[in-house]
Amino acid sequence: MTDEFEQECRLLYEMGLKDSPLRLEYEEKVRDLSILREQMETEGKTKEQIALTMHERRRELGRLYKEAAPPLFREYIYYATAGKYGDPLGPTFEMLRRKKTYEQIIESASRPIEDLDSRLTLEGFRRWYFSKYASTEQEQCGHETWQHGTLRPNQIHNSTNNRDLER
Repeated sequence: MTDEFEQECRLLYEMGLKDSPLRLEYEEKVRDLSILREQMETEGKTKEQIALTMHERRRELGRLYKEAAPPLFREYIYYATAGKYGDPLGPTFEMLRRKKTYEQIIESASRPIEDLDSRLTLEGFRRWYFSKYASTEQEQCGHETWQHGTLRPNQIHNSTNNRDLER
């Protein structure tokens, strides 16, 4: 297990996922996209033009803020997003159009994800990391103890007991 992974886990545990300053800033920028809608409507743009533009802006915001995340966690975010949508930046406009109206796309473009904590978890991050980077069982035991999917800062110690990872 790398020091980088341990540091990122500690940071995510201390700051949380949904309440981190970076995430809060991103969500504010997403909500601010509603201003773009108002501007485009005033300019007489069609619902299709507004939906496409807002979707493109939302994807770009997502890309920028994903790139600002700690390196390993960024990889995990791209992995989880691609697993859910088939694209590391989230659903494409064409994917959305198969299920949503232009109005629904416009609405969702300026609404942050409500259930982020169920999509991106420390336990999911740990499993992703071990499946991708851990080369031996000994390395998988590492230096962190996990309980019920949550890293507990007071439990950081050298452990070679596999059961610690299962709790």
